[in-house]
Amino acid sequence: MLDLPLSEIPLVFIDTETTGLAPRYGDRIVEIALARFRAGVMEDFYVSLVNPECAISPGAARVHGLSDADVCAAPRFGDIARDVRARLDGAALVAHNARFDLNFLYHEFSRARVAPPANLALDTLTLLRRYFRFRSNALARVADEFGVARETAHRALADVLTTRGVFECIVAELKPRTLGDLLQMQGGSIDWTDDEPRQDIILPAALAQALQNHRKLFLRYLDEYGAESERWVSPVEVSMKKERLYLRAFCHLRDAERYFRLDRVLEMRVAQD
Repeated sequence: MLDLPLSEIPLVFIDTETTGLAPRYGDRIVEIALARFRAGVMEDFYVSLVNPECAISPGAARVHGLSDADVCAAPRFGDIARDVRARLDGAALVAHNARFDLNFLYHEFSRARVAPPANLALDTLTLLRRYFRFRSNALARVADEFGVARETAHRALADVLTTRGVFECIVAELKPRTLGDLLQMQGGSIDWTDDEPRQDIILPAALAQALQNHRKLFLRYLDEYGAESERWVSPVEVSMKKERLYLRAFCHLRDAERYFRLDRVLEMRVAQD
């Protein structure tokens, strides 16, 4: 498979929407979508809402627009696990920020007592960070830079098709001959396993960029009383407390250090100057 031209490899583009950021601490998938392509032709696609059997966090709901009511009558992941796994058979997977999706899928398959797949996986985010210099590597921003037509809604199937468009642009620029070439450029396949502590906590791209480059971050935040506020902060670190992820940051609105629960963040973006 590694020596085959990319045009001969079945590629499954996959995306999930979730209740939050950390499957190890109880967050679950609420929507899954995948599209299988070979030689530019779509061979299969699948999309389903998923009942997570837990509440969707305010921050996640703001991103994908799904509510608890939207998914309460949907199948549980265990009901669709074998079907999803069968649709991945024999393919290489492609996702944007693939570790996030693969870790959620790993936990969901394990919870359903279905052996998690071990497909080779490509990550458009990793390739973008290695070989391109966009101001933002967020999927929508990169799609706009490449001129990829996209749906405006941040939902699983829309993101799958956008990821496929971005991937095609990456391949056109890097010109790998085989799947092995592209995996080597990436630095190896993205790992499905869950051996390292907390590797499933994948930070939003904007927050990761702000932490890495010491940039200010704009937050629109929902407090415990349901009140929204907007502020600029200087991130310090992310930590886990009582099974919740918190951002410790200097708040320029309050002129003091504050903690922000990440599942209450409705919007974030990195300062560009």
